[in-house]
Amino acid sequence: MHEIGAQNRALDSGRLAVLTAVNMTHDYLLLLEKYRELESRLENS
Repeated sequence: MHEIGAQNRALDSGRLAVLTAVNMTHDYLLLLEKYRELESRLENS
């Protein structure tokens, strides 16, 4: 949150929190996709 706030000083704390949550969710979904791909590779080998 601090990193995003430092890059976007115009954001108030509420918007900063929402943006941080959206970024965290995006990162989580990318990791989940990679995990499932690796899990599938292990099952198929």
